[in-house]
Amino acid sequence: MDIEQLQAFVVLAHNKSFSKTAESLHLVQSTVTARIQSLERSVGRPLFTRNNRKVEITPAGLSLLPYAERILMLRQESLQKLKAMETYSERLAIGSLDSIWKYMLSPVLKDFYVQYPHVALSTKTGHSADMIQYLMDGVIQVGFVFLQPHLPGYEVTPFYEDEIILVAHPDHPAVELGGVYPEQLSELSFIYINWGSPFQEWMEEILSPNYLPRIQVDQASLALSLVSEQLGISLVTKSCAEHRVRARELVEIPLLGSKKPPKRTAYAVVHREKRESPAVESWFSHMKSYGFFNQDIVTKGE
Repeated sequence: MDIEQLQAFVVLAHNKSFSKTAESLHLVQSTVTARIQSLERSVGRPLFTRNNRKVEITPAGLSLLPYAERILMLRQESLQKLKAMETYSERLAIGSLDSIWKYMLSPVLKDFYVQYPHVALSTKTGHSADMIQYLMDGVIQVGFVFLQPHLPGYEVTPFYEDEIILVAHPDHPAVELGGVYPEQLSELSFIYINWGSPFQEWMEEILSPNYLPRIQVDQASLALSLVSEQLGISLVTKSCAEHRVRARELVEIPLLGSKKPPKRTAYAVVHREKRESPAVESWFSHMKSYGFFNQDIVTKGE
């Protein structure tokens, strides 16, 4: 198998049309067909089922797809790295969750870009599992996640501890209560975000494992939008809500009682061999100037 075959395979897997694939790759359709047939001969199994109406990927194709996508991504990253060496003294690739970029690292990135013009910057966004895979593949040098990984040879450093607070629109009826016990959330118009462990276990203890929220969202920005439209109240991280709270667009409702939600810790992950890179060291120093890494704790992979 070669890169051109894998490229045709990945595009066809996503759009399920030989004609659209040919158009996307600026090829004639017969060339796409030939590349897919050659790849199928190479793997020894059909990757797609075809008829006059549609193209469907087979179980063998589904198994191959994530590996093909990784190969193409690594190829693109290696080419970018080589190009960067022609113009810049260093290249720094950083990966993070969208919420960490948006509510924590965006100012750091902008300021670093201005202050270090000799460093070529590249960013990746995804889930925690994506960041770990990118680190292991060498696609990024530094990753920022909420789930603490245990990786041999890597430094895992807590850099920020985020509170989880209850917010509402100023005109929401819950504001008049002056405070809410966590056990009352199920009785209110509660917009649920699962902030992962240990928050999920805390919620199950508070509202029982069988509690089913009327609405559950997977993005803080969406939850805040719904709250702003007075559709409910939500437990969100302080970093993502504090700007709107300061602007008085939202109100923080005190949580009563002793059962407070656990704080959410964000981690920086970097391989020990890359920790001493001047670009990586400059990035971490820049983060410290923004108040991160207040806790002098380093967890190293076994």
